[in-house]
Order: sequence, then C-alpha cells, then structure tokens
Amino acid sequence: MTDANKLTEIETQVMRMLWDRGGISASELVMNLPASERPDHAGALDLLRSLVSKGAATRHQSGRNVVYKPKLNKETARSHVLGRLFESPANDGDADGGLNIIVLRESDVSPQDWADLQAERAEKARRRDG
Repeated sequence: MTDANKLTEIETQVMRMLWDRGGISASELVMNLPASERPDHAGALDLLRSLVSKGAATRHQSGRNVVYKPKLNKETARSHVLGRLFESPANDGDADGGLNIIVLRESDVSPQDWADLQAERAEKARRRDG
C-alpha cells in the first residue's frame, strides 16, 4: 500500500471533492474550498500533487487543463481511517503523547462498516494470539 492511508485533514477534504465530482483541476479546487482553507493556485497544485505522490489520485491531461481524479476509492479510504482509529494506542510514546483524534462525518461510516472492521480485527487478534 502507498501512503494513501496517511492523508491529512485537508487532503481528505480534497479527496471528498474528487469522489463527488469525479475529478478536479487546481483552479476548481481553489474556487470550491471554504475561504478559511483556500490555498492559492500553487498551494492547490501542491495538495493535488501530494495526493498523486501518496497514490490517492492520478493526474490526467484534458486538453489544456490538468485534471486530478481519485485513484483511492471511498471504501478503501474509510477502511484506512477506521483501521487507524482501532489500531492507535491511547499513549504510544509519541511526542504529542499519542493522543490521536479522528473526526468522521456520520455519512463516512455505516454500522456495517464498524461491524466488519471489528470482526476483521478480532480475527487478526485470534491469529496473532493463537
């Protein structure tokens, strides 16, 4: 797996745009982010290039425009987020004290996602311990 499971909050927000729209240019990204989070064009390009380097998006030439499209699907991203949530110890000795807070929108996780993830984690624990 690539670094797609290490997306920052703003990168995750950009991925939601990519999933919703199917693709986006740097100019469209600038226009569609909230004013408080809006980067300049160069910053938008940096965000999109970071998603490409992490394996979460791809770059496509569309005429004179460059369009970035999602490579990572929502389900895989959701699984990564949930996996980090379950695997992160409360205090793992990090400089920040190991406190990890992940904010999920209600629509990001279904009850079935939670159940599936818990079953997967239980199976991994059984294999590891047995």
